[in-house]
Amino acid sequence: MRPEEYDAEELREKLKDYYGTAMVSGNPMAVIDLARIENMNAEEIQREAQKNHIK
Repeated sequence: MRPEEYDAEELREKLKDYYGTAMVSGNPMAVIDLARIENMNAEEIQREAQKNHIK
């Protein structure tokens, strides 16, 4: 899937929710993941979403 075929910002928000929930649930390493998400480009966001089974 090419970057223009999906909404990277929507996926970014879903990933932020995912890692934010992990952080609140007691995983302090999720803070690092949240910071990484903020700096990812569209292709990296797509790979991260696939890795975490987020559509």
